Order: sequence, then C-alpha cells, then structure tokens
Amino acid sequence: MSESLTEKDGLIKENWYVACLSYEVGQGQVIQRIVYDQPLAIFRTQSGKVSILQDRCLHRMALLSMGEVRGEHLTCMYHGWEYNREGQVQRIPSEDPESKDQARYCQTKIFSCEQDGAIWVWMGQGEPSSATPPWRFPERNNPEWESYFMITDFPNEVTNLAENFMDVPHTVYVHRGWFRDEQKERKKIPTTVEVGQGRVLVTYHQEKDEFSWGARLLLNPHGAPMKHTDEFIYPNITRVDYSFGSNGFIINSQGTPVSHMNTRVYTYIAYKIPIFKKILKPVFGYYTRQVIEQDVLIMQNQARCLNLHDQQKFHSTDCDELHVQIERLRYYGKTGHPLLKTYESKKEIYFWI
Repeated sequence: MSESLTEKDGLIKENWYVACLSYEVGQGQVIQRIVYDQPLAIFRTQSGKVSILQDRCLHRMALLSMGEVRGEHLTCMYHGWEYNREGQVQRIPSEDPESKDQARYCQTKIFSCEQDGAIWVWMGQGEPSSATPPWRFPERNNPEWESYFMITDFPNEVTNLAENFMDVPHTVYVHRGWFRDEQKERKKIPTTVEVGQGRVLVTYHQEKDEFSWGARLLLNPHGAPMKHTDEFIYPNITRVDYSFGSNGFIINSQGTPVSHMNTRVYTYIAYKIPIFKKILKPVFGYYTRQVIEQDVLIMQNQARCLNLHDQQKFHSTDCDELHVQIERLRYYGKTGHPLLKTYESKKEIYFWI
C-alpha cells in the first residue's frame, strides 16, 4: 500500500498553508476546502469573523460545509446542531432546551488566520509555532504596486511544482513565444545559488537577458537592465522577482497540498509600471493565466510519467543545483533534521538558454 500524503510529507505538515482566499468566503457563507486530505469547513460569521472546523458534524457525520451560518454559529443541515467558532456545540434542537448536554461535544480546534487577502490554516498538531503565518505577500499594501491572485489546481506535488516555478531553462520550451523565445545562439547565464535559513536564493547575472516580444512590451518597454532572482522559502513558497530600474514584477506562489499528486497553488502577482497599471491589469491577468496553464500541462506530463514508472529518480546535472537544494530542504523538513534552518551553501553555476 502506498503511503499517504501526510506520511510522505512527515513534519512538513507542521506549517501554515493557504486554505482559500478571503473573497471566496462571503459574509454568512461556508465553503469546503481540502488540505492534506482533510476536508475543512470554512465559514465567515455575520460579524465578518472567519473560522475553520473539520468538515463533519459530530452527531451523524454530515458535512458541515453543506450547512448554513446563523449569526456567529455554523449549523448542520441534518439535525441542526450548532457550532461556535471554536468548534463547541452550542445547541442541539432535539434536546431539552434546559439541558446542558451540548457542552460535552466539541471538535478539535483548528487554528486559522486571515492575512493579506488569504485565509491560512495551521495543519500541525497542537498550537502553531507562530501566532500568524510568517509569510507576507510582497508589496501587498504599497499603493505604487498593483496586485492580484490566481488560483490553479496542479496534478503534481509541491516539491516538483516549486522546482518548476524557479526553473529558467524550461521557459524556452514550455513557454515559447509567451515568456521567452529560443535563441539561434544560446546564451551562457552565470548564476549564484545560495542556501541559508531554510531558503534557496538564485541570482542570475545576465542584465541583457530578454523576454519574448509580448512580455517585453508589457514589462520593459524602455529596455532597462533586468535583475532577476528566484527564491524558495521552506516549506512551499516560491518568489520570482524581475526588476527593471524602478519598475518590477513579482510572481509569488504558495502550494497547498490537497491529496496525493494534487496541489492547489495560490499565485500572487504584483507589478509596478510607469503608467496604465490599472488599465493593464486584465492584460496581465490574461497573460499570466496562459503561462500558468502551460506549466499545468508540463506538470501533468511529469506526473503521468512518475505514476507509470516504479523508479522515480531524477538525474540532475550541475545546472540543476537549485532543484537539488530544494529537495534537500524539503527532506530536512520532512524528517525534522536540525540542519533545516542552519544549513548553508553557496555555489556558482552556469547554464545555457
């Protein structure tokens, strides 16, 4: 029997994950989301507060996400059991109104937090290691920057997705014509890969690197020198930064494990351009959606191959250093290795595109 997602990830589960975006749960609404194979009922009370409970009624195992929000309580649609935001049963309609029997029933509390337009859930045992998620979406509250979220379901796992999001060589082939074009003469890209404090930072030393014509027109019409860095932040976040003088573009992806080989990715995109930043938002949205869907296809391709073959060993070359280091940190996290936050490395590599 193959191991479950929780068994496979081990202590990686002991972290904050995005359960949904704030706009997905309106006032007085309840929705279901699945994180690490666990169905969650996410509801917003009439006062606007958000809470997350296990998606099951303690009485007869009906889905609470199919119930309704009444004031500050979530009500099961089967027999009307009412739960407060802490999971404590407040009312059992079929019982004597004077009875205190409902006080005996309470779900295990699931810690959650609403921050930067996202609702986060702590998937570990016991109380979270931090009162709020340590990650803040960059430039979220900076009026000079425009930002938006995109939600995408990928048929693959977090490690492979993080490597894909930070992988430059694949852009020439997977995103040809949309992000980067294949050159007649390949360019040598000197690169520095640094590891420290549970992060992998990749700096590309190629100021004259160019996008495809469409991306160049939107992002860098004046041809300013480009600075490009990619970063993996343990356990599941990638940040891709392109800066052109005082302008810039950030692609920040947070992968939430749903089930075996299924991940929901919340991509936060922020950009700063001289003019028309709000007018161009639909254009950016369309463009980034096309690029992401190309990644979905190649990740589906890889997942099919992994599922077909018993031997699932990657063969990495020197230019795959960032992949190797991401896998190292994920392994340290899974096993609770003390080197997760203290391991340091710096390596100069190069590759051609």
